[in-house]
Amino acid sequence: MDDTATGFRLGKASFFPWGTRFDSVVSDFEGTGYASRQMPCDEAYGFATRSAEPSAPRPDRPVLTVTYELAATASPARDLFAPLVMRLGAPHTIQRDELSPYASSPDHVVLHATWRTADGIPIGLSLFGAARTSRFGDSAGLLYLSWGNLEAAAAPWIDEWQAANAAVAQAAQSPGSIARFSVGYDVRASDAHEPFRIANRCLNSPELLDTPHSIAHGLGERGFALWSDAAGTRWYLSTSACTIVLGGPDTTRVRVASVEPARGGGFSSIDIGGWWARDAWKSRAIEEAVHALERVPGLTIERSSGHDV
Repeated sequence: MDDTATGFRLGKASFFPWGTRFDSVVSDFEGTGYASRQMPCDEAYGFATRSAEPSAPRPDRPVLTVTYELAATASPARDLFAPLVMRLGAPHTIQRDELSPYASSPDHVVLHATWRTADGIPIGLSLFGAARTSRFGDSAGLLYLSWGNLEAAAAPWIDEWQAANAAVAQAAQSPGSIARFSVGYDVRASDAHEPFRIANRCLNSPELLDTPHSIAHGLGERGFALWSDAAGTRWYLSTSACTIVLGGPDTTRVRVASVEPARGGGFSSIDIGGWWARDAWKSRAIEEAVHALERVPGLTIERSSGHDV
């Protein structure tokens, strides 16, 4: 496992450096959110495997984790643990559940262990109570390999994200119009205290920008605002923590849900990219905000309904 510091393998012949975008590994993936693809793989780091599944926050972002299905053999699954201990030393964490009444089930994890290599690469192992059948063959467990360096993964997009924040801050100095709405539920929570806030946004939701103080003032945890720049040509939707520029690649489709009470109490919501606000069913504030959004050029409003089961 000596080359895990520089990249990951998908079979014996295919090596990809860390930083390789998911869409460079899987060219036919459809979708814009979380991306993963399980593919045949018969060997990984000296282990017989059934498949490998690279995953990334989005298809246009780097692969951060690869999950390998370890092939079931005639030997007990626990025999897969010892080789990793020999290579990596004692695990950083280990959980065993071999005495559970479900310990012989393929759906039960009887051992989960994690390591971090000297180069800072996280490695994990999960072993099943019995062989688990997948479309690639019987599997004894899963081996996880992760990059583990979010800041390096996000680095190519940080300057662009910071520039977008600066443009929003500039527009907020003299907004053309602003409409504020208040709902009964907390809106999208602030991530201000997360240690990798900027990296996570750049990797997962680059459309989520910081809300300028002049716009955030008075919104609190249950308010949001629809506002424009001075010329009225660019529109923004803000909570006290997050702002999106409307009309971008990830912020054109406005999903509006009206979910009637059933087992749950029901709700009304607006979702645009990673931005959202929710309120009680038949919320007047949500409906007023939707009517305002209908007047913003270039947006597509998609309504859905159902019951809160």
